Amino acid sequence: MVAGAESAQPVDRSLFTDLHALIAAGDRRFQLLSTVHDAAEPLAQLEAMTHTSMWNMQRHASLSGLSDGEGLTERSRRRGVELRYILPRRVAEQRCPLASSHWPHLRLAPVPHPLMVVDGTRVLVGDSTGETLWTTSDPSLVARAARYYDRVWQAAPPAVPEGEEPPFTPRMVQVGIRLVDGSTDREIARALGVSERTVSSDVREMSQRLGERSRTHAIALIAGING
Repeated sequence: MVAGAESAQPVDRSLFTDLHALIAAGDRRFQLLSTVHDAAEPLAQLEAMTHTSMWNMQRHASLSGLSDGEGLTERSRRRGVELRYILPRRVAEQRCPLASSHWPHLRLAPVPHPLMVVDGTRVLVGDSTGETLWTTSDPSLVARAARYYDRVWQAAPPAVPEGEEPPFTPRMVQVGIRLVDGSTDREIARALGVSERTVSSDVREMSQRLGERSRTHAIALIAGING
């Protein structure tokens, strides 16, 4: 469902090698933010304090992640925060096919390790094990991470080519998230303030766009089960 091809340029891992080495050595410029599994609340607090930009690259994405971040993303958009998101193409296409509709700014590129650059003043990065999340505001480290991110961003094709519409409408994304959570059409209709017929029509349209006649198979694809 996602158009475009990933950048074929070699992946530069030296930034992450250096950052991971500093974290492992206990460099005082880094502070432990949380474990990856407990990151939702700290990230929500960080989002509330973000003023200008949030640049994010992740190796993985899931529909549950879209659901968890649905409100955060919308609040950032309303505040005029510049949102950039990079995912590997296979992840965006197969593991999270709603991603390009949820994040219209999504671009596709290989991602060696997760990285966030916030307001050009703070970096978030996982350690080498991928189990803990660390942050630094050191100007030299932030500048280097921001340059790296921008190089990848500029070379990466957009998931939705310029001039084209995303595969799914914003409401379809909301419907898909709730479908996978097990909600019925009636429950989704109540949550979104639309008719049950509208929800059923959206589900049929999503199934057609995914190339699936079976509602069950379409939901499985939306959930990334076949990815």
